[in-house]
Amino acid sequence: MAHTGTVNTDSRRNLAEYHAEVRDWLVSIYGNEVIPQYEISERTIEILLDLKRRNEEREAEARILISDHQEKTEEYHAEAERLSGILQMVGMSAANLSQSGNVSLRSLAQSALTLGIKDASTCSFYQALTDVATDSLDVEEERMRDKKTIARLFSRTKQALMKVQSLKRTLATVQEEAATIPHELDKKMRQAAFCQGKSKQYSKQVHQLEAELEKSGVDSTIYHQNLVRLAEDLEELQKRIAPLKSKLDSYHSLPPNIPLARVKIEEAKRELANLEAEIEKKIDFTHL
Repeated sequence: MAHTGTVNTDSRRNLAEYHAEVRDWLVSIYGNEVIPQYEISERTIEILLDLKRRNEEREAEARILISDHQEKTEEYHAEAERLSGILQMVGMSAANLSQSGNVSLRSLAQSALTLGIKDASTCSFYQALTDVATDSLDVEEERMRDKKTIARLFSRTKQALMKVQSLKRTLATVQEEAATIPHELDKKMRQAAFCQGKSKQYSKQVHQLEAELEKSGVDSTIYHQNLVRLAEDLEELQKRIAPLKSKLDSYHSLPPNIPLARVKIEEAKRELANLEAEIEKKIDFTHL
């Protein structure tokens, strides 16, 4: 327990020290202005310390850049004074240049500053323009890649939106169907309960009627299942009688005795022979 108390005391002391450090840094930033309120907690102090560290790193970098720019400014001034002295020696000072010459000189200086070259020599300009052209090609390639990426992402986004709309419609349909399910289920449950009640009622009535029929001594052959079985037997017999009946009907067209039947057969043969002869004549006629 004593060890834990020591740890907590150290933690509170570190937090107080960090808070004092953060407070001094905020005072140095805001000066006489009111410092915004903030929560005093380990997480908040940790974030503010990180901001303090980053701010100090950026300030150090800015001081380095400022120092470098000051040095370059001094160098440029010295170079400008040297060049101005040379131009004055040869009688070509800026005061002796025409208006168009001054404009060209300023344009040349502005171009050199824009391109970031160390001097205004032709080689420096060529090198800077080459770098600009290379950077321009790189930017164009990057732009084309970004364009393709954007087109691909747009296509995917469009497909995703279509799927979302489809899912929304499906969800709405499912919700509508789900809203009707309880009503339909309740209706079917009531119908099932009604049918079960009627089934029990009818079964009870059937047993009662069968008991009454047995008491009255009714013949069991008139029961429904027996009548159905008899109807099936009758239908089977009718199917078996049908071909016999057809065969019997064919015999009804014959005469009642054998001599007359023979006469009828002979007449049929003669008629058949006449028909065959007539067919042969027609066939011979078609060949002619």
